[in-house]
Amino acid sequence: MIEPAIIKSALRLVLFLFAVLGVSCGEPQSKITMEEAEEIVFSNDVYGQICANCHGGSGEGKGELFSPSIGGLPTWYVKDQLKQFRDSHRGIDPGDIPGQQMRAISLSLTDEQIEEASQLVAAMTPIPTEAPGTEVDIEAGRYFFANQCMECHRYNGKGEVVFHSAPLITLNRSYLLRQLHNYRSGIRGAVGDDIYGNKMVEMTKRLTDEEIKLAVDYIGALAHGDDPRSARER
Repeated sequence: MIEPAIIKSALRLVLFLFAVLGVSCGEPQSKITMEEAEEIVFSNDVYGQICANCHGGSGEGKGELFSPSIGGLPTWYVKDQLKQFRDSHRGIDPGDIPGQQMRAISLSLTDEQIEEASQLVAAMTPIPTEAPGTEVDIEAGRYFFANQCMECHRYNGKGEVVFHSAPLITLNRSYLLRQLHNYRSGIRGAVGDDIYGNKMVEMTKRLTDEEIKLAVDYIGALAHGDDPRSARER
């Protein structure tokens, strides 16, 4: 039995293909059956066969597997991270078991499969980072993000291809916390020729646990409409 979430991903892929090819879904000749949609995904789609096991059929991630929500991440970022795993910039530290698993998977993928998976992920509906609780000091988080994170990750938290900085506002909270701790401890980003990872290691190694939590709390607020630009020091 095919999971409903995976069927949804199949349909998103079909709609994405229609958009890319300029085909109108309203014309009779463009209609396809559910079976045809499934065939497109499962005969050619590496995501449905490999990635969905950990990241979910809609890219929602699975907390019990420590896998992030990835739905809607741009193609450049997905390809960049898989390259990081393949180049042994990520997933080589013994303390990073989920990263080691991703590295093993990435080493088995061809460039064509990586391209295919990244296109499907980008076509998925983004899932916003969980909103923070009412007890969170949003003003303090806004100031922290504006002056520590915004320059690279941008005011909207969508990242920047020029800086290879991650889109943040669709990554789940537990993943964000874990990765910031991984950077701070050198589990991630400490490889000598990982220029962008080294920057994150330098930035995070001076952060306290409270500041890391504050940053993640604010990313949740950012994902739900907050704007940090007014808190930027001039």
